[in-house]
Amino acid sequence: MKPFIFTLAMLILFSIFLTYQVDNNNYIRQLEKLKNVADECSSSAGLFYDEELYSKGTTIYNQQEGNKVIKYVIRKSLKLEEDLTSSPSSYWKNQIQYKVTYLDNSNTSFPYMYSDEKNGFTKLITKPTIVVEINASKPPFRLKFINTRDAIRVSAYEYLDR
Repeated sequence: MKPFIFTLAMLILFSIFLTYQVDNNNYIRQLEKLKNVADECSSSAGLFYDEELYSKGTTIYNQQEGNKVIKYVIRKSLKLEEDLTSSPSSYWKNQIQYKVTYLDNSNTSFPYMYSDEKNGFTKLITKPTIVVEINASKPPFRLKFINTRDAIRVSAYEYLDR
């Protein structure tokens, strides 16, 4: 009886370790994907600017078009529904929240020290920049006793004159 109980306990323990390892590896891959999506959002929104003002040396982003493309990139890249809630093929199970900050010649004088108190992100901004923060909430770990923080990724796209 003793070998049976010991074998059963080891089987349960190894199952817990294996479940945690699989969930953690998947979470790390999804965090990297979330960072890539934030990078893609900020750079895609940077494509929408006032071309006439840009020809005169002033960069002003088109925030309405930028917000549309950011929502589209998030929805398509993370396989979400129209309102950014999870779909059956999505990894993230809660609604995705995002925040966009446009720092251009219409609302900022450069250099500007940008800081976000919520996640501790700070950056000295010297050129027009778009900062995108994506909050995907908590990861869907199968082991309920694992306490995790929200998955938040930030990307800043700085428009360089060359």
